[in-house]
Amino acid sequence: METGLLGLRVLVSLGVVLALLWWLSRRVAARTGGTGDTAPVRVLSRQAISPKASVVVVEAEGQRFMLGVTEASVNVLNATPLDNLDAADADGSKVGDGGFAASLAAAGGTADALPSRRDLRRTEPGEGASMLAGSILSPQTWRQSAAALRGRQR
Repeated sequence: METGLLGLRVLVSLGVVLALLWWLSRRVAARTGGTGDTAPVRVLSRQAISPKASVVVVEAEGQRFMLGVTEASVNVLNATPLDNLDAADADGSKVGDGGFAASLAAAGGTADALPSRRDLRRTEPGEGASMLAGSILSPQTWRQSAAALRGRQR
């Protein structure tokens, strides 16, 4: 008999606590003006850069965001309103309409300005050029830096 009474007390207490939690949640939602619904966030794509970092493209609140995600932080790399995207882009089926060259052209550059694969190969320095050319150890780099700083101070 005592065990049954104890079980009944536990069930009634649990019911009271759950009812109180439900009532408090409704009251807080009414005060903040929220219905508890949040704006939907769609993850369109995710590309791992390293084991602990990735780039994620998401849509939220009428915008498309490119996020840099690491263990310690999330940074917005780019934000574009959805009305600026093509109709094919807006449904999330593809990002961009003509690949990298079209994106570069839209940004104001041209695909012709990109170096060719042959230009990117390591070459020996020409006559009079140092092996340090272009590095922080090059005296020419220091001269250019000093000239830039002098020009900025004027």
